[in-house]
Amino acid sequence: MERKFTIGRLAELAGVPAKTIRYYEQAGVLPPPGRSDARYRLYSDIDVRRVELVRRARALDMGLAEVRDLVEWSSTGSCDDFQEHFREVLHRKLEEVDQRIADLEHLKQDLQRLGAHFAVSQKEANAGHTMLECSPETCTCLGDTSGNPSQLQEVKL
Repeated sequence: MERKFTIGRLAELAGVPAKTIRYYEQAGVLPPPGRSDARYRLYSDIDVRRVELVRRARALDMGLAEVRDLVEWSSTGSCDDFQEHFREVLHRKLEEVDQRIADLEHLKQDLQRLGAHFAVSQKEANAGHTMLECSPETCTCLGDTSGNPSQLQEVKL
């Protein structure tokens, strides 16, 4: 006979708060649990494995849709099929991380350039006015904007 336990015990076994389990159920990441005659949620060892999978996937910065997909794949088909799918998901995640790193490198360069600009004394050029009173063509308050509203690139995090 399969072991059954409450949400508190599942939370303890899986290493997450009970509130997190309820959230993942509500978000459709975890399937609805069985219920006792008294309407308590009832879980099994399979649910422990599911929650551990969710926890690991979230630790790898996977979004809810990706995690939901992995949980579905873990419940259907073979272990080999799941591993192949998981490798594909990891490959896509690595590409996303590489893009984020490139975006952050651009941001770092922009911040360094702007910081270097402010390291040079601009007191004389900017004396006597606020930044909003500057002429956009001659103002150096925000660094060299030479015709561009902003040299800073948008970074998607």
